[in-house]
This record gives sequence, C-alpha cells and structure tokens, in this order.
Amino acid sequence: MIECTHQVTIPQPIEKVMELFKNQDYFKEWQKGLISFKNLTPDIGQSGSKRSMKIKAAGTTITMIEEITAIDLPHLWEATYRTNGVLNKQSNRFQEKVIKKGDQTQKVTVWDSTATFTFTGMMRIIAKGRPQIFTSQTHQHMEDFKTFASTM
Repeated sequence: MIECTHQVTIPQPIEKVMELFKNQDYFKEWQKGLISFKNLTPDIGQSGSKRSMKIKAAGTTITMIEEITAIDLPHLWEATYRTNGVLNKQSNRFQEKVIKKGDQTQKVTVWDSTATFTFTGMMRIIAKGRPQIFTSQTHQHMEDFKTFASTM
C-alpha cells in the first residue's frame, strides 16, 4: 500500500474552482494523458456514478473505472479508480481562504488530496520498485488543474 498527501493553493474562489473541477468538458485541459472517458451511469457527478477512462501512461493505454464514493461540494469529493492490479482511493477536500496582499484581499481555494493505492499481482512489484509513478501523478494533476484554473 502507498499513501500520499498533496496540497495546492489555487488563486480562484471556491465557486469558480468547483465550476471548473466538475465540468467534464475541461478534463483534458488538466488531466494529462486522458484520451477519452465514457459515463457509465446516468447520474453524472453524483455519489455512485461511474465513468470509464482511457489514459496514456508509461507508454501504454490504461482503462480505469472511476466511481464517485462521497460528494459534499464544494468541500469534499471522493472516488475510487480501478484498473488491473491497482485500486486508488482518492479523497479531495477544498477550503476557501482570504489572503491579504497589501491593501487588497483575494479569495483562494486550498485543495488537499489524499490518495491510497493498493496493489495486486505484478503491480505490487512495480509499486515497490517505483512508487513515484503513482504518487507523482496525483500531484501533477493537481498542479495542472491549478495552472488551468489560474487562467480562467
């Protein structure tokens, strides 16, 4: 098992962050490697909803199933991601803060993420030898989202 936590501060208010985070049309803007996705349930973006995602990673194409397991936006979004030999439980928490810059104030959103990976079969060996393959991807998506949201 691998567990990692990451935090980014996005220079946008939480309402704007949620607007961008929930919008499937923007996924390819901040999820590098995403080739395509298909909603598998009619209740898109709700607890229990599922989607199939094709992702290019490490020179191969991976198909994974995302299932939203808990949702209380704008503050909480949790999901599991399953593919051969890997289960990723993702917990995302969002909090708006006001920061002061001189005489001005700005609303920002702090995004905290915890990812817990468990492995079976051959993926146990890969994870043991190269854990950064898994831990760095979560952080990269967060940084890419921050960059994307900062331009909107």
